[in-house]
Amino acid sequence: MKIEEIKFGSITLDGKRYHEILIISGQVEERDCQKLNQLFGTSHQMGDWEKRVLLSGSPEAIIIGDGFQGVFQTPRDLVDICQDKNIQLIVSHTPFAVAQFNQLVAQKKKVNALFHTTC
Repeated sequence: MKIEEIKFGSITLDGKRYHEILIISGQVEERDCQKLNQLFGTSHQMGDWEKRVLLSGSPEAIIIGDGFQGVFQTPRDLVDICQDKNIQLIVSHTPFAVAQFNQLVAQKKKVNALFHTTC
């Protein structure tokens, strides 16, 4: 699995283009931006279900791509849970997060991720 390209508003993984994604145990799914917009008025926040799936499968690392300008908000409770469970949490602007994801996957690490592809 490799992220091939990241552009504002899209991410390409294994030849398929997506808008915003979660990668859980090697499986890719689109974020439910419609549901997020209904709940929060934006997709710049993380739903509780997203936190649960990011923590599932005993990841060694969780990567959050917080957008091109860092607008996406990583919940404090996720930070605390990762510390308690000794899960490496990497939060950075999405282009940098993509590079870190590809590097850890190449090292055969168990990585879950969320990539916000706009602001």
